[in-house]
Amino acid sequence: MADQAVSLLDDLVREELPRMLVEIEPEIAPMMDKIIRTSFGVKSQEGLGKGYQVIHIYETGTAGLFESGDPLGPAMTSISGNQAQLLAEGSAADGLAIFPSATEVPHSGEIKRVLTLHKVVGNYSIPAAWKQLDMLNAMQLKKVARDLKAVAKQKALYVATSLMSYSVTNSSNFTNQVLGRISAIEENQDGWTDYIDITIDEEYGRIANFRPGQRLDLVADSDGVLQCGAVAGSDIRNMEYGTSNYVHLIVVDVDYLGKRITLRPVDSVDGGLPNYGASQSGDVFATAAAENDWIVYAKTTRYTTASRPQHSWGFNDWMKAEGTILGGANEASGLDLDNYRLFKSQVKAVNGPLTDDVINGYIAGYLDAYPGETLDTIITTQGVQQKWLQQPGLYNNRQNYERTGKALRFRGGWSEISYEFGGRVFDWIMSPMCLSKRLYAMKFGGDNIKRYGPPRIGGVNATMGPELEFLATTTGNPGVFMVSYSDGGAPQDLLEAPFWYYELICPVDPRGVLLTGLNEATML
Repeated sequence: MADQAVSLLDDLVREELPRMLVEIEPEIAPMMDKIIRTSFGVKSQEGLGKGYQVIHIYETGTAGLFESGDPLGPAMTSISGNQAQLLAEGSAADGLAIFPSATEVPHSGEIKRVLTLHKVVGNYSIPAAWKQLDMLNAMQLKKVARDLKAVAKQKALYVATSLMSYSVTNSSNFTNQVLGRISAIEENQDGWTDYIDITIDEEYGRIANFRPGQRLDLVADSDGVLQCGAVAGSDIRNMEYGTSNYVHLIVVDVDYLGKRITLRPVDSVDGGLPNYGASQSGDVFATAAAENDWIVYAKTTRYTTASRPQHSWGFNDWMKAEGTILGGANEASGLDLDNYRLFKSQVKAVNGPLTDDVINGYIAGYLDAYPGETLDTIITTQGVQQKWLQQPGLYNNRQNYERTGKALRFRGGWSEISYEFGGRVFDWIMSPMCLSKRLYAMKFGGDNIKRYGPPRIGGVNATMGPELEFLATTTGNPGVFMVSYSDGGAPQDLLEAPFWYYELICPVDPRGVLLTGLNEATML
């Protein structure tokens, strides 16, 4: 029956998609397994609307006042050759007032940080005819299952890129996360007329950030500042010349070895393929995109003071030596390091290869500056690691030979990488999304980095609620699908399943060691 097909599709989306979201994340970003999921401490925001926030309280400073007193006690006045004594009186009795004044005693302080959970919205659609069938064939079911897995990959990629992305200051003096930066841009040379080829600069975002099917924007740069807003050409590059129609830029091919992506432009009004070029009628760019322009998820740079278009958290936002960390939409919810220097990280530009002396020195410097604190995880790139192994005493200089009356056996290369400091072995993670030339040393243990989500019943317990909430079910619809409508309000032969989720990945202690400017090995 058709009802059975409807129920099957609803169950498939409702049950399988949230499960896939959780299972696929470690494939995209290995460190996701080290982040605890919790809703403990998550509360509904006050006022109209449904939002969530978590509050961190830091205890700072010391309390009480200590001074020195005379261990012999107050002075005595001797009478008749010490046969009788009298406690010193008058000006000689100062030794009695030895305690600090109660009005001068300092007290410890508290820093209250209110952090708002991000809200991310998404959608999934199927042809309406699929729900009118008496039964779904195997091919259609497999297609839906593949689609759901692809949705899960996209969501995992969105989370992972927000965790590892480069953060750039925009023209509103806020922070935007970017997927990468243009190193070179040209029309596709492989026969795809008017398609766009972009080679990326991996110091600002790795090629692993990109997958076919992503929708992107190219955003103007001005001396390292991202131009936020929606002005054709001067802010958003992909606005068709003459009409100012917004142009979707869809990733259709990724050359992971060549660090290059291919984009297919689509006019959002007529669905056509704009010309490759700029400043002429029908061209894809109102003003030409160029080297150093920024690559971002679509529609995540149209910034206003109160908005947070993409997750503005991540390693590069947490670990700083100056500025504001964990800033959110504004500095009020962050920590200004000019005022709270105890949250500063050890950030150093090495401008050379990683060596034992370099890593040992900076790890030791951090632990010496913050006694009692710990670090347990190192995240870097394959290139940084390979360059480290090339240093004297490692890798090629540590090769094994075996010959016991037999033919010579030789073993080179390496089997596993670990780092040990002061008897403690650090987890060593090579991430394809880690920015080039960087190494992060941080604390994951003790549930330091948490992934907050709403509770099942707001503020009651720490049990995580559902990963996704579907719009259709909030209106009493028993299923997750609803009719899709055109911009003019007409129903379409398409069913959609809009959904959203709340999330915040955040450390309690954001401090660590960040090394930049590390040389990377050439990997052929």
